[in-house]
Amino acid sequence: MNTYKILNDINLSGKPFVIYKTSKGFDLFTDFSKKIILTNNNTINFLKSITLNKKKNKKTDLYIGFFGYELLNHLIGIKFLKQKTNHFPKGIFYKPETLISLNENLLFKDPLIENKYKKFKININKKNYTKIFNKFKKKIKQGETYQIKICTKYKNKSKIDPLDFFCRLSKSNLAPEAFLIKDKNYSVISCSPETLIEKKGRSIITKPIAGTLKKKKSLNKRKALRYFKKNIKETKEHNMIVDMERSDLSRICVPGSVKIKKEKTVEEYKDLFHYVSLIKGKLNEKAKTIDIVKSMMPGGSVIGCPKINTLNLLNKQEKENRNIYTGSFGYIKFNGDMRFNIIIRSILNFKNTSEISVASGVVIDSNANHEFNENFIKAKALIDLFK
Repeated sequence: MNTYKILNDINLSGKPFVIYKTSKGFDLFTDFSKKIILTNNNTINFLKSITLNKKKNKKTDLYIGFFGYELLNHLIGIKFLKQKTNHFPKGIFYKPETLISLNENLLFKDPLIENKYKKFKININKKNYTKIFNKFKKKIKQGETYQIKICTKYKNKSKIDPLDFFCRLSKSNLAPEAFLIKDKNYSVISCSPETLIEKKGRSIITKPIAGTLKKKKSLNKRKALRYFKKNIKETKEHNMIVDMERSDLSRICVPGSVKIKKEKTVEEYKDLFHYVSLIKGKLNEKAKTIDIVKSMMPGGSVIGCPKINTLNLLNKQEKENRNIYTGSFGYIKFNGDMRFNIIIRSILNFKNTSEISVASGVVIDSNANHEFNENFIKAKALIDLFK
């Protein structure tokens, strides 16, 4: 059965499904026997209820889904002031009974479905962004944080076919952590590049990304690497995030086992170059799934440093829920292995509204105009899908 027919059939069926990027293509999960909607009260019990079975498991012996940003904050004791919310669930996980492997060439377009949408509006204009930027710059000078990420959100009224959007996105801007969730009342489309956790046995890795450069015809990976290494702001930001994620890993790993395996390399995408490192550790024998989640999430590269203090500063400033943005999507297998990304470069469609959230880092050497424009660069690949 070819990929087009599989996608067409699943879309016509009306069944919820998930598509997740793999090293060889994509995995499509469907026929869910369980759907667990997470709350502040049931998440720890959900994670503890996953019975670890080290025997040979079926490929569908897992839960796949996401933790939202607000839920991850709650797990580590971070509180929020009253924020505007659309009441989207704090997290959802599914137990699939069917898994279909697909190749990388996702072709799909239903001529009977018309995407309808209005112009995007941003929740923070440049003037207000600059005010927030200057406030956080002052906090940095006072030593309350070293780096902090200001989130901006683009929203529009829209009725979309998420599978059509995801197939076009995978063709134009494929990323190693891309995924799609299509359920009856919401969808998430993401071209996230960042692996937060990949655990196999007692081996665990994280791959922080800190540093973004818009592509130009005159640039290649070698020149991009030279730019990042010479740029004081990008280098400081990257070093701080790497140090923080090393520290996060060290809390759950055997002392001395956490090592940087690849330091400050460049990855290339359709519109961007990213500054990337790879950190690996060996989990200690007492580390459980809940310990890994609480130690590693939310991912530091999309928040700032130090984590707890910076989260408190952010959550006093932000007037609107982030929902999925800077949460984590992935799976937990019944043998304890897991893989989770950081949810960035994503579209959440809920109640016929699409939202695209982005963030850029503020350090002592940052420029407000540059960071505001960088946010738009990050959002552009997704906004272009609506044209």
